[in-house]
Amino acid sequence: MCELLKAGVPWIHSLSPFFPEPVVSEKMETLRKTDTQSFMDEVWKYYESKIEKEGLEAGYRWSTWIFSGRTTKELQTTASIVWERHQKDTSPQAVQAFYPMSELVKELEKTGTKIWIVTASPEPVIQMVSELWGIPKQNVLGMRLLEKNGTLSHELIEPFTYGIGKVELVNLANGNQGYDIAFGDSENDFPMLSHVRSKGIFLDRGKKKIPPNGTLIQSVADWKTIPKP
Repeated sequence: MCELLKAGVPWIHSLSPFFPEPVVSEKMETLRKTDTQSFMDEVWKYYESKIEKEGLEAGYRWSTWIFSGRTTKELQTTASIVWERHQKDTSPQAVQAFYPMSELVKELEKTGTKIWIVTASPEPVIQMVSELWGIPKQNVLGMRLLEKNGTLSHELIEPFTYGIGKVELVNLANGNQGYDIAFGDSENDFPMLSHVRSKGIFLDRGKKKIPPNGTLIQSVADWKTIPKP
C-alpha cells in the first residue's frame, strides 16, 4: 500500500470518490503530484480517522481504492518487487516471515494438512508469495476486487475477508467442510478463531487485544524472522 501511495497512484483518474470533502480532495490531488510522502501521510491520517469514527472494517473497505486503477498483473508485479526488496532489508520495518510459523507450516504439510491463507489483503498480492511456503495459490483467500474492462476497481466482491467474512469464504471454498485449527493476530480474525472445530490460536503482538474465550494465546514478541541467506 505504501509503495502505491508513494507513487502518487497516477493511474487513478480522480480521488474525489474516496475523499468526498472538496477541500480534502483538492489537497490530496495536489499532494500526490507534488509531495508523495506527505500524500501518503495524509492518506493514513484520513484512514485512521475513518477507523476511529466508523470502525476497522469500514477503514479496510475504504482502503480498497489504493489497489485499484491497474490490472491484476501490474499489481502483482509491484507486490513482487516490494517483497524482494523487503527480504534484503535489515530494518525492523521490513515485512518478513516469522521463522516459527514457517517451521510449523512445514510440519503441517508433512502430515498432509490442507493449509489456507485467509487475508484481508488483495488475493492476487498474497498469491505472489504463498508458494514460497508450499501453499498453492488456489488456497489463498483474500480481498477480491471487481474488474472492469480488465482493470481493478475499488468495488469488493463479497464476502469480504474481514471478520465473519473470512469464515464465510473458507466455507465457500471448501464446500462447508469447516476447519480444525486457525491462527490470527488481530480482531479481524476473532470470528475465524471462534468457529474452529478444535482450537483457535491468537498470535499476540502486544496490542492489548483480547481474543474469544477458549482461544489459545501465543506471544510473538520474541519471535525471529527467517534467517537471510
